[in-house]
Amino acid sequence: MNTAAAIDERAYRRALGQFATGVAVITVQRDDVMHGMTANAFSALSLDPPLVLFCVGKTARMARFLNNVDGFVINILSTDQEQISGQFAGQNADKDDITRLLPGPVAPLIPGALVSLSCVLEDLHEGGDHRIVVGRVLEIHEPEGGNSRPPLIFHRSRYGSLLERGRPTDDQVAWSNDAIRIYHDEWSVNAEELPEEEYVRAQLW
Repeated sequence: MNTAAAIDERAYRRALGQFATGVAVITVQRDDVMHGMTANAFSALSLDPPLVLFCVGKTARMARFLNNVDGFVINILSTDQEQISGQFAGQNADKDDITRLLPGPVAPLIPGALVSLSCVLEDLHEGGDHRIVVGRVLEIHEPEGGNSRPPLIFHRSRYGSLLERGRPTDDQVAWSNDAIRIYHDEWSVNAEELPEEEYVRAQLW
């Protein structure tokens, strides 16, 4: 049964827009040509080995560049880098306000990014009208002296910023930077009815 045809495209976009994300600029370099693309379809994939992924439309120029490069960089933007996000989304026509890229081990780095991840291209997968790009992280580039700036947020087709709550109260979950947990224990109903091999508690990362 083809259920995709029953989904209204506008409703689907609105639904996906309810999920707040960060904003990253993906950069690649082929010979002397540097290219970048703003994306919010980025995710951590694995801790061991260190893998990340992002998705790119098959008709995007980035998709063609990826056929001829060995790696890419994920540059995660801060809340004061909205202009940079617009530039790499093709929205900045002011050539006097173009961000200058820095050389990196596999591709250019965005100066002032919260963090940049230099990755070697691990794998490419088909995903409908997009390609799923998997990279293995080779090097982490962080600002000297740490970074306290909030991330740039994208939600409901608008930019936003993170409102931190301050010190957690007793009823809030406190996650340390040294032990980030992606998810908690899973929850189910009537789990005792499942075979033991099918009932595995979620691991805390």
